[in-house]
Amino acid sequence: MSGAYVALIVKATRLCNLRCDYCNDWRAGHDQIMTFPVLAAMTERVLADPLHQTIEFIWHGGEPTLLGQAFFERAIYTQARLRRPGQTIVNSLQTNATRIDDDWARFLGSNRFSVSVSLDGPAVVHDRQRRDVAGRGSYDGVRRGIDILKRHGIPVSVLMVVDRQTLDLGPDFVFDFCLDQGITSFGLLAAKPRNAPDARPGESARHYVTPGEMGAFLSRLFDRWLEHGDPTIRIREFSSLLKRLTGRPSATCVLAGNCFGSYFLVEPDGEIAHCDLFNGDPAYTFGNIVADSFAALRSGPAMQELRLRRQEAVDAMRACPNFAICNGWCPHEQYTASRHDIGHTPECCGLGGLIGHMRSRVAPATAGRAAALLPAQ
Repeated sequence: MSGAYVALIVKATRLCNLRCDYCNDWRAGHDQIMTFPVLAAMTERVLADPLHQTIEFIWHGGEPTLLGQAFFERAIYTQARLRRPGQTIVNSLQTNATRIDDDWARFLGSNRFSVSVSLDGPAVVHDRQRRDVAGRGSYDGVRRGIDILKRHGIPVSVLMVVDRQTLDLGPDFVFDFCLDQGITSFGLLAAKPRNAPDARPGESARHYVTPGEMGAFLSRLFDRWLEHGDPTIRIREFSSLLKRLTGRPSATCVLAGNCFGSYFLVEPDGEIAHCDLFNGDPAYTFGNIVADSFAALRSGPAMQELRLRRQEAVDAMRACPNFAICNGWCPHEQYTASRHDIGHTPECCGLGGLIGHMRSRVAPATAGRAAALLPAQ
């Protein structure tokens, strides 16, 4: 991607056909679907801003396929009408895939959507964590959707949430599952609790895997991945960190250092905030896209306060030997750890254990082999 990049994480609907154990995103009600006036205003404002050259619309939920293809046809048409010369537009879909059929696959393929599917591993894990509204497991439906997408030649990336069950099964189990299922591109998210702005440091929380626990899990997974040596298998977290460790820039937001002003959450009613991870904390809400320009959002008091607080947090980590790699990591990791992780210290982002392990494996003797596992771009 070239030019100034901005991503909109668009919650065009928060309606969902699943009720996942750890999910804080779904809502019910007639007001949970983005209207066309809000869609048009969002598209016009993001494309009209002179700073925005590469714009990614990340269609999130809820479950975005509940909106139907007609919604996305209008979205693509509006983008085409309002796009300025030289701008690049990317559309990405995060879906549970249970509603994917041949028509959806043809639509996504012909409009060049990037597709990521939520799958939490084998049925023994997935069906306990990701059930439908009737309490039934969704694994078979997800696998069917993935198979349809693959049959239509659409590259599929899988996103797994790592909660206690996955930790107990272990990283070797996860890696073997992905090999068995032909999943060659995946990312892993540590389970996070509902945001609690007023939580006291060290306060316990459900559905929370700490950075230390996730780091140990990923360290063993990295060993398996490296030993397997297959360059066609891409694990997002390793690709990002290996690029940094081998002197290349990372394309992921979590290692950017300062993501404020580049990533925005847009709600069905047009309310706009920083990222979707801070859902429920009003300090991260800036305004409404129907009324506010991006210039006003970037210069507003809420954004300025968050940038100041983030800069202070980053400055406190600069002495860490891993800072040049992580750039302070994701601000939401610090947000959650400072409230719920008894091992958290402000001098380290929490990635130190994993980075240290990867450094030891990507020594001069093995750096070339590790770099060979990275994508060319």
